[in-house]
Amino acid sequence: MDFRNKKSIYILLAGSTEISLIPGISAAGASPGATLMTPVLDSEIIYSGKCLSMDVIPMTDNGIPTPAIITRACNVLSNVKVLIVDSGFYKSPEIPFFYTGLGPAKNPVMETALPRFNEALDFGSYLGDLIDGLYDNIILAESIPGGTTTAYIVLNALGYNYMTSSSMRQNPMEMKRDLMERSFKRVYRNEPMDAVKEYGDYMMAMAIGMSRSVKKSDLIYAGGTQMITVQLLDYLINKKKRLVYSTKYVYNDAMNLINSISLNFEYSSPDFSGIKGLEYYENGFVKEGTGFGAAFALASIYGTENVYKSIINVYNSFLRF
Repeated sequence: MDFRNKKSIYILLAGSTEISLIPGISAAGASPGATLMTPVLDSEIIYSGKCLSMDVIPMTDNGIPTPAIITRACNVLSNVKVLIVDSGFYKSPEIPFFYTGLGPAKNPVMETALPRFNEALDFGSYLGDLIDGLYDNIILAESIPGGTTTAYIVLNALGYNYMTSSSMRQNPMEMKRDLMERSFKRVYRNEPMDAVKEYGDYMMAMAIGMSRSVKKSDLIYAGGTQMITVQLLDYLINKKKRLVYSTKYVYNDAMNLINSISLNFEYSSPDFSGIKGLEYYENGFVKEGTGFGAAFALASIYGTENVYKSIINVYNSFLRF
């Protein structure tokens, strides 16, 4: 994908699922309860460069930063337009954003995950119609803690027996399988729309709705196995063949899944070796998130040395608080 001489907009579909409250499922927060605030803080970082809703440093105790820091730094360098979209917020961020009021997705083990599925589709379709043709590229990213688990359940409902990636260094595969089996025991649905409604998250529904309306612009799914799942759903439901843009970390971790079901996949290859905090990414602690792979590729137009400088500056700005 060549981003040069193209007008792009970065859109973050951010929200929560009750799946992330299950201990051991997601590392996208200091605790299971804290994962509900991660999409809120990611949104604030990417839009404003600050955590506004909570006085926290957006990284783990040992200094592993949220991918939102990378995305923020890359977007600043690219000077790309940014739009934050409520795709199931637990709490509204303290920045301008596209409001839906959908609320977090439910735990599919207990009940239908997306009781407002049709509304989410309509919101996505409306937003897609508003921006279609205004930009060459619509870069669609996500911040959904627990989203690799919802993606795993949806994929398996459709008959694709592949393990998705994880925000954790050690993928909690047995936990994911157990949640899938318990969800299917409650109700089993294998049609794409039904599977998203019963087991998915609102990011999936919003993205499918957006793609339905986007005909003039190139819509690019920026992310890992969650977005590969959306790409597949989009093809099955809308008959659209969109590009997924990700990172080398996702490619190396989920090569079988990518080669088997992804219709169109590209990735950037950042190297954070020797950069405090970010060097953990090289060891598999973080693989994607907030579309930083695509954001990195877009910013690289301005020189990779400048990209790393921007990332280090944004990272250090949080250490001073």
